[in-house]
Amino acid sequence: MMDEIQKRTSPLRIFLCHSSGDKPEVRNLYQRLSSDGFDPWLDEENLLAGQDWELEIEEAVQTSDIVIVCLSHKAITKAGYVQKEINDALKVAEKEPEGTIFLIPLKLEECNVPKRLQRWHWINLFEEKGYGRLISSLRFRAGTITSGSNPKTNMIQRPEEKMETEISAYHTNSIGMKFTLIPVGEFMMGSEEFKWSRPVHSVKIQTSFYLGIYQVTQREWKAIMGNNPSEFNGNDLPVESISWNEVQDFIKKLNEKEGTNKHRLPTEAEWEYAARAGTTTRYSFGDDDSKLGEYAWYSENSGDKTHPVGKKGANPWGLYDVHGNVWEWVQDPWHDTYNGAPADGSAW
Repeated sequence: MMDEIQKRTSPLRIFLCHSSGDKPEVRNLYQRLSSDGFDPWLDEENLLAGQDWELEIEEAVQTSDIVIVCLSHKAITKAGYVQKEINDALKVAEKEPEGTIFLIPLKLEECNVPKRLQRWHWINLFEEKGYGRLISSLRFRAGTITSGSNPKTNMIQRPEEKMETEISAYHTNSIGMKFTLIPVGEFMMGSEEFKWSRPVHSVKIQTSFYLGIYQVTQREWKAIMGNNPSEFNGNDLPVESISWNEVQDFIKKLNEKEGTNKHRLPTEAEWEYAARAGTTTRYSFGDDDSKLGEYAWYSENSGDKTHPVGKKGANPWGLYDVHGNVWEWVQDPWHDTYNGAPADGSAW
């Protein structure tokens, strides 16, 4: 149902901004990123004898797809060229379209994030899942860079073909619904925990799409349908007490209002792929049940009612309430098992 967004064939170019005192840690990061198929730039690896190193570094920052600012006590307290590199990266970041992932502060150890970098969400590389979170962000960025098409508006939206090199990471439609770009990729769908989620099987999402960042709110439902069937009332609460057929009517009217046919429900595979966001743990934040309250409204903290969307933690791809609050409708009908499920992420 969606036009394909062409995948970029060259590796993601990554500039590693760092203090010389952190060279061993950054060298190890360089090697890990190279092994994972990226194209990191490190002075000792990429500079040739006789080159003007200041010009080469400045050009490397300018031509990179993403800049990782490696932070440590040495990096944030030392005067010198590392501070110029950070300033150069900030200048480029300010020119990027809103929502573009370009600059990632990466803490090599527990330290303060300089004020000028605090507007960007940082990653703690020293934590157990820190590198995995970094890879998720890099793959997301790679998924937004194509060889010549740009999705316009996607509940889900189909990309429009345009001769542009960048895809916006976010989109907001005419009634204020916010969407984020979900990149192509492959994942293991299902779980051995329940019979209806078996067998675990490989699914390849071959087309990028936009997915709503939040569950559809009652304000958005009323803007299209003119009514509110929800048991719990509040503009920022998720709409509930609605049937699948009513959702199809909502989608039809939303498409008419937008003058398009792009909106639809995600398939079950697309929804799980986006909810997992590159993770393989029980939850998108890990396996620790004690952290569930940080990411979800559920039986123990909800007070038996729904809550405004987006008040708990997001998953690694910036989607809220993928755990808890209300259940989500998907395009597929119910199946007792995954035996015979399609491997391409299409509706079954």
